[in-house]
Amino acid sequence: MRGDGHAHARQLHGYLQAVTAMKDDGSLFLCAYLGPIAPQSAFDALCRVLKIQPDGMRLQPVESMVCSGALCTPRQWLLERMLPMSEADRQPLDARLYDGFEGELAELLGSDPRWYQLVSSGQRILAAQLGAIWSVFVFGTECHAYVMHCSWDR
Repeated sequence: MRGDGHAHARQLHGYLQAVTAMKDDGSLFLCAYLGPIAPQSAFDALCRVLKIQPDGMRLQPVESMVCSGALCTPRQWLLERMLPMSEADRQPLDARLYDGFEGELAELLGSDPRWYQLVSSGQRILAAQLGAIWSVFVFGTECHAYVMHCSWDR
């Protein structure tokens, strides 16, 4: 199954690269396979992939997150532009773009994924490693975990 997990991550990464091109606002996306583990148990693998120290960091279920500020959910990251180039760009991208991403995930994973977000205690500045504005989401099923790293650094 190892090859399938990496192939799925490449497919999702390709989808996210297409979103990057459509947004054209400096947003960057990365998708990688963390391994044949449950997403809630993928913290160590996540730290290795992103090359960050685990001190002051943890994974928290997305549904328990209190959203404040710009772009704090996967949906916002994919649909909203950080730096609109024109008045027409101020409108979010078509919601079908995110619906397509969710559909792609459900098809690849065989079920709806569970989502977790990397949160920091605020004592560590990770802008140099993760971008000026960033969100890191771990998602997957009981058997496979992936990371979606979203950043903006313009």
